[in-house]
Amino acid sequence: MHIRKQIREKIYQLLEPHPTLSNLFEARTKPLSNRKLPFVNVINGTETAEDLSDQWQELRTVMFMVQVFAQDGHDVVDRLDELAAPIEALLAVDQRLGGLTVAFRYKGSDPDYTSAASNEAALLTMNYEAKYIWEPQPVADDLEVVSVEIDMSSPRNDPPQPATPDGQIDASAKITLPQ
Repeated sequence: MHIRKQIREKIYQLLEPHPTLSNLFEARTKPLSNRKLPFVNVINGTETAEDLSDQWQELRTVMFMVQVFAQDGHDVVDRLDELAAPIEALLAVDQRLGGLTVAFRYKGSDPDYTSAASNEAALLTMNYEAKYIWEPQPVADDLEVVSVEIDMSSPRNDPPQPATPDGQIDASAKITLPQ
C-alpha cells in the first residue's frame, strides 16, 4: 500500500472516534447530500520530491486536506470553527503519525463561503503538510532454492578422457536464499 494511502488512513483513524465528526469520509470526490451535513473529508493533494542521497532516497512532501462542510446559514463560520477545533487538537498529538512521516504539520486553512449560495454548504479546507522518506523497494522474485550440478571432464582418468563433460555429476549443491 502506498505511503500516501497509509497517511490518509492514519488521519482518518485519528479523527474517527470524535463524536462531532460522525460523517467522516476518506478521499471522497463526489458531492454528498446536504442532509448529511456537516461532514468531513480527508484527501491528499499535491506532492513534491527532493533528492536526499545518491541512493535514490527522496524527501517527499505531500499536502493533505481535511475538508469541513457545514450547512450555510447566519452562523456558518462559527459552526466551521467548532468542527475545526477537535480536528486541530486530534491531529496535533502525533507529529510523526505513528512513524509514517518525519513531520506532519498544520499549514493553515482556506475558507470558501462564496460557493455556499449555490451549494447551500460552506467549506473550510484545513491544510496539512506531511514529509516522508521514500526509497525504491527492491523487487524480488520468489526464488528460494538454487540447485547447482557440475559435470566436468573426467578427473578420474589420467590423462582426463574425454576432455569434455562425461555425463557424470562431479559436484552438486543446494543453496537456500534468505527471503
